Amino acid sequence: MNIKLTIAYDGTNYSGWQRLPDKKTVQGEIEKALSRIADKEILISGASRTDAGVHAKGQVANFDYSGRLPLPRLKNSLNSLLPEDIYISKLEKAGKTFSARFSAKQKTYRYTVRQNKERDVFLNNYNTNCSFKLDIKKMREAVKYLTGTKDFRVFSADEERVKTIRTLKSIKITKKKDMVYLDFTARSFLRRQVRMLSGFLIRIGGGRLDPKITKEIFKGTTGISPVVAPAKGLCLIKIKY
Repeated sequence: MNIKLTIAYDGTNYSGWQRLPDKKTVQGEIEKALSRIADKEILISGASRTDAGVHAKGQVANFDYSGRLPLPRLKNSLNSLLPEDIYISKLEKAGKTFSARFSAKQKTYRYTVRQNKERDVFLNNYNTNCSFKLDIKKMREAVKYLTGTKDFRVFSADEERVKTIRTLKSIKITKKKDMVYLDFTARSFLRRQVRMLSGFLIRIGGGRLDPKITKEIFKGTTGISPVVAPAKGLCLIKIKY
């Protein structure tokens, strides 16, 4: 039976999603709990490899299950064994050909910026705090040049990757009180692409870069290297299949 998991996690205390030897990861914790339930090794495949410190509300994974435990009980047992900062919100049977990674049609990441001179210790792990106000109008002007099908090599940490062309479907910027949300939607992203785009837009919003520079940055002639925004502000919101 092919099982689909929908997972929420606080990435603060983890070295990212992907299992790593001798490091605490979200995938590793889930596999450890599943293997304990099944009394044999269970490996899962995730839709997105989030970096250390990145969070998720809608991460998706799948695995082969041959146990007799009914799915509702399997979900409850799994959650009882997982740390409190990882939660399986949904556990369901999927089709035989379903793959969390390869069946994904669209992913949405949200980067959260808090505009305040004072840090909030209770929110600190889930946003980047800016002591200055962001010019949303200028940020939206830059978005016009960032969306579409482009070579995003300049906004990627995949230095050795041959193919860096991606289609960025949309960047939605919304503001609620002192919070600014940057929502990025695409079928797939390059390594650290969203964090580098976020850092770039924050610099534009803070008046450190002119929005017009966005038209030239893909040519690699501006001398500007995009800054990688802190991981804690990023969250994988949802994946569409």
